[in-house]
Amino acid sequence: MKTLLIAVSALAAAGAFSGCATSPPLSTSPLIPAAEAKVKFERTRNDNTEINLRVKHLAEPEKLTPPAHTYVAWMRSSKDAAPQNIGALVVDKNLTGELQSLTPMHSFELFVTAEASGQVQQPTGKPLLWTNYNQ
Repeated sequence: MKTLLIAVSALAAAGAFSGCATSPPLSTSPLIPAAEAKVKFERTRNDNTEINLRVKHLAEPEKLTPPAHTYVAWMRSSKDAAPQNIGALVVDKNLTGELQSLTPMHSFELFVTAEASGQVQQPTGKPLLWTNYNQ
């Protein structure tokens, strides 16, 4: 029995099981106090990481200081690495939104900023939502 437990633990540590989801908490900036966010990271069959980000009660970006047009999600492998734009959050009139993305990385920081455009190459605003993923 002990050998079986060791083997299962070794397989799990090696990433042999796909589909294991984690949902770490997201920190929220005081600039958007009513916002609620949930993120789920899941390893895919081909060893990528699927990101599912959902937000509710998000402030209208035009009402922020400074005003913005959209919310953009970013990821970076470390504090020193350049952030990568992984897409704009699709937010509806009820201020709920979601973003789905896929990355080959297994350890990264995920954060959201308010931006003038969804196509910006570098974040200009401060992180409004953030978390870390380490698999």
